[in-house]
Formats: sequence, C-alpha cells, structure tokens
Amino acid sequence: MSRMLKVLLILCVAAASAAAAPPKKNPDVEQAVKSELVGKTFATKILVGSYIPACSRSGRNNAVKMVDTELSPDGAIKYYARANCFYPGGFILDATRAYVSEGELSGKILPGTSVWVRGVDFKEDRIEIGLSTNKNNAAEGSGKIKYMLGASYRTLSEDELMEAINHGIQIPAYEKLDQLKTEFEVLRVNLQEIESRYNAPGGTPVSKLADAIALRQVLEKLQKNRTEFAAMGKSDPQAGVYSEKLSALVPEITRLTEEEHKERVAHVRDQLQAQFTELSEIQTQIRQKPPSSLAEWQQRSDSLARYSTLLGERQKLLDGLQNENEAPSPEDVKYMNDSRVEVETGQKALELEHQQLELADLTSQYDQLTKKHTQMLDLYSRAFGTAKERAALQDLIAVLGQMVTNRDRAAKLGDKTAATQLIKCQAEAEKYKRK
Repeated sequence: MSRMLKVLLILCVAAASAAAAPPKKNPDVEQAVKSELVGKTFATKILVGSYIPACSRSGRNNAVKMVDTELSPDGAIKYYARANCFYPGGFILDATRAYVSEGELSGKILPGTSVWVRGVDFKEDRIEIGLSTNKNNAAEGSGKIKYMLGASYRTLSEDELMEAINHGIQIPAYEKLDQLKTEFEVLRVNLQEIESRYNAPGGTPVSKLADAIALRQVLEKLQKNRTEFAAMGKSDPQAGVYSEKLSALVPEITRLTEEEHKERVAHVRDQLQAQFTELSEIQTQIRQKPPSSLAEWQQRSDSLARYSTLLGERQKLLDGLQNENEAPSPEDVKYMNDSRVEVETGQKALELEHQQLELADLTSQYDQLTKKHTQMLDLYSRAFGTAKERAALQDLIAVLGQMVTNRDRAAKLGDKTAATQLIKCQAEAEKYKRK
C-alpha cells in the first residue's frame, strides 16, 4: 500500500469517527444549570421513586434497592431498580437490575413535595438530578430523576435544558414559560377551528357576529400570550400575525354588529305586525254587544285576558326596540295607551255584566224551584198520614234548601227582593224540619 493511500485511509477513518462521535460537552452551559439548581429547593411535579423492599437473597429484612426515575421527553415515566441492595452501614451486591411498576415502590416522593437538589450530573444521553426531602440527611427521602434526552441534548442552550428539567421539578421562571407554551398550543388550535367556522360560506349575521367575537377573544389571548412570552426573552416570528388579524377584525365586527342590529330590529317589527293580526281579532270580539249568557260572558272574559297578555308581550317588543335605539312611533304609543284603557274598561264592565247575568240566572232557577215547591207541597199534603208521608216531607225540605241557597246568593248580589224571599224560605224550611 502506497504512503499516499495510507494517509487517505487514515483521514477517512478519522472523519468517520468524528461524524459518529457524540456532541461535545458544553461546560459553560452545564455549570450555569448546576448553579441554578444545586443546593436549592423546588417542588416535584411527578411521582419520584426512592426504593423497593429488600432483595430476596440479601438475608436482611432492612435492606432496600434504590430506584431511579426515568423521565422521557414525551412525559413517559419508568422506575429502574439498581443492582445493589443497601442497608444501614453498607450494601450487599446483587446483579439483578430491572424496571419496576409504580405499585412496587415502597419509598416515593409525591408530586408537590418540597425537595433539595443534591447534585446534577451530565451523562452521555441524559441528565441525572439527585433529590432529597432532607438537607441534613441525603439518604432520607432521596430520589433521582434521569431526564432521558438523548445524546443530542448537549447542543441545547441553558434555557432549553432548564425547560426540559422543569417537567420533573417546578422551576418558577420556567414554569411560567411552560404554562405559556401549553396555553399557546390550546389557543392556536382554537384559532384554527374558529377561523374555519368564521370563513365558511353562508351563516346568518347573528352567527357570523358570534364567530367574529369569539375569534377576537382568541386573538386577544394569543396577543397577550406572545407579549408575555417575549418578556421572558423569547421570540415568536408569528406574534405580529395575530396583531394584524386582530386589527383587520375590529372594523369587520363593527360591520357585522350593524347588520345583526338591523336583523334584530326587522325581526321585532315582524313580530309586532304578526301580533297585530290577533289583537285586531280580539278587539272585534270584545266590541260586540254585551254577553247574553254566562257562557258568552266567560268567552268574553277569556278574550280580555288574552288581550291583556298580548299587550304585555307587545310592550316587551317595544322595549326591545328601544334597547336597539329604535324609539316606538307615536302611533305605537297611542295604540298601547288606547288598548290598555279598553282592557280596563272591559274588565269593569264584565264585573257588572257577570253580576246581572248571574242574578237573571238565579231568578230563572228560583222560578223553577217555586213551581217544584208547589208540586212537593201538594204531594206532601196528599201523603199526610200515609206510609209515603216521610219521603214526601224529605223531598219538600230538599227543595226548600235549594230555594234558601238560591235566595242567599241573590241577596248577596244586591237583590233586595231576594233578601225578603230568603227569610220566608228559611222560616218555612225550619217549620217542616221540625216535623
């Protein structure tokens, strides 16, 4: 092999080795991360494993296996039991290493627990952070989170590493950043859905305006989110897009608001016109001659009640127009005033008409009862001293009781003649009751 060929071969091997080599460490970044964490206290965000019970072959009941908590970028958590079994004062070698379930953990640090960071180690494919719930005793309530980031993590900046670490322990500044990112993703999805609905063809001014207002609210939240994001030293090239969309949307909302206003006003006026037809029919009914029977009176009473209800509904519609800055016309105001007077007058007339109709009805009934009384009295006279006397007497008393009730009601309605007749009927009824 020639000397030149050997040199080329060596260069190719060196180049291949350099390409396959993992990214170099970044001491400045690693030191900055350590200074942010080591010796400080944070709250846990995940369940951190501490240990599982004694190894089966340890021969010591108080021996335990320490557990590492592996956290993947996708949020998956695994608990890895180490090889050695520890006990107070030493350890027992054991080659068994295995992943264990959360249910097998005897020692654990719950989410939300305040922990002290004992140390930070940067490995080839992960960052290991040692935790303890007791600064004075590293073994008590200890745990370790291994952030399984892959070898490329060494290319990340300090902020990017701290954001990744924040998924396991709560770092206030980066917690806010994480919240902003989560909120942004939710808002971004909402924006796409509302924009799709807003830009769809068709739709009424009411639905279009509702979508426009919802779109404005999302854009305002996105704008606020990106402003806070920028205040934390981050940048988003899309931030200006949301402001532009919001600026373009404001005049469109104004236009849609006016369209929706016109549609609401038109709808109210249509309701007023449709209601006027029924009102006219009722007015025709109650302006006819007074009722000649209680049945007709009841029908008139029901019509007046409906008339009053419709006027109340009409007033609400007119109030709705005023809320839309559409004042009722002088004709509307006059119609409402005249109609209310008509209802009030009609109700007073009904009270008097009902009294007169009831009195007429009671008088007619009394005339019939008087004839029946004469018949019962004749039958009783004929049955006197016979086996039918008692039955005839009871029939006579029953008729007299009906006459008393009839005259009592008529007297209460103001019939003076009925009051005199009532006294006579009561006296006669008492006389026959004593028999």
